[in-house]
Amino acid sequence: MSLEDLILITGQQIDQGVALEAGKTKMRYVKAAGICKFDKEDFKKLACMVGTPVKVSTDFGEIIVYSTISEEGPHPGIIFIPAGPWANQLVNPDSQGMGTPTYKGIKAKVEVVESGKVLDTLTLLRKYKKEGHLDG
Repeated sequence: MSLEDLILITGQQIDQGVALEAGKTKMRYVKAAGICKFDKEDFKKLACMVGTPVKVSTDFGEIIVYSTISEEGPHPGIIFIPAGPWANQLVNPDSQGMGTPTYKGIKAKVEVVESGKVLDTLTLLRKYKKEGHLDG
């Protein structure tokens, strides 16, 4: 099942900050930042369980993250991914001369994945460095 014509918003959240204190390489951080939060009614349309991996795609990239239902809402058509290495794969890298990419209002598509998994932080960064998406 998939959802199209969604709007992606990224940002910080408390759970992510708490998990960050334990370290970005810990599974707690992956579970706090490698997620996509959905409006309750949108989530029902996906016909999956909380925690099911989903692929989020934008014009700038795609990433597999864990699915969950937002505590906020209702906000049909809007998905949220915490700012971090997973969200960074989906935003426009061109800062349009402002020095900061656009982190909100990004057109997105989501589909449930039958195979594939959410990568941990180090594996994700190694993958994107190998593909030439990261400097250094």
